[in-house]
This record gives sequence, C-alpha cells and structure tokens, in this order.
Amino acid sequence: MQHVRLKISDLAAVTGYTRFQMRGLLDGVFPRPDQERVAASQQTFSPHDLLVIAVACEIEQKYGVKRAVLALIGEALRKTLTGPRAANRDARVVVTFTPPTATYLLPETEVREGLVLTRGGLFAKVDEYLGVSGSNVDGDQTTLPLAPAIVRRHRDGGSHRR
Repeated sequence: MQHVRLKISDLAAVTGYTRFQMRGLLDGVFPRPDQERVAASQQTFSPHDLLVIAVACEIEQKYGVKRAVLALIGEALRKTLTGPRAANRDARVVVTFTPPTATYLLPETEVREGLVLTRGGLFAKVDEYLGVSGSNVDGDQTTLPLAPAIVRRHRDGGSHRR
C-alpha cells in the first residue's frame, strides 16, 4: 500500500495560508533538527501532519495566538491528534498554554478551562481534502486529490503507468 505524501502546497490549500506563511509557521512552531532539514520543494507531509498543522493554523488565525506561544503546544497537538479516536464529529480538542497541553475530548466531557476547538468544520475540511469524508450523501464516489498519470500501451496490449 502506498502512503499519501503531501506537499507544502497541499497544506496551503487546506489552511488558506500562502506558501510563505506556511513556511514561517512550520519553522516557528514545528522546527526540524538540522539533520532533518530538507529543501522546502522536497519536503513531504503525512495526512496526520496536515491535520496537526490545520489545527495550529486555526489557533493562530481564529484566536490570534502568537507563534512563540503556539510552539509551546506543537508537540502536544501532534501527540493528541495521533492514532485512532472514536469517530465523533462533536468531539473537541482542548488546549491550555500553562501548562502546555492538548486533550481530545468527547462531547459529554465537561471542560473547565482552555481553548476549545470543535472537531466538526476543521476536521471535515481535512477529511474532504484527503478524499475520506463521509459528507457525500448521494453515494457518489469522492474525488481524490491525485495527480494525473501518463499511461502508455505495451506491445502486448496491456497498459503501463509512468
């Protein structure tokens, strides 16, 4: 099975950031060690990275949290948004900055303090971009964001992908 690898342009398309803004966010909130530095044009991201970065962008845009403060919870966001979760569109992520934490909560859980992000719109936007949303009520197939491939015929009549 081939893994989905996204480019910085994919991150920008989902978040509404420009490539320049996205590069600034990545450098400020999710810095890579020097040995992992890769040219921006060659850097790839996983669907999990897309979700984490989209959440960070929403916190920055919607709530005006500065990148230096956002960097405090970058790793907590990564850990909280990892792995299988109960599929619930009403689930929330609650973020606190002192101490820096991010917690995934189901709707029935009471929140006492923190910045509350609802799963609905943001998570659905990421799912839709990746072509895995369940929002298609007509039963039609979802369009996946895949690049076109060149297909050539072999002499034996079969086709070959390039």
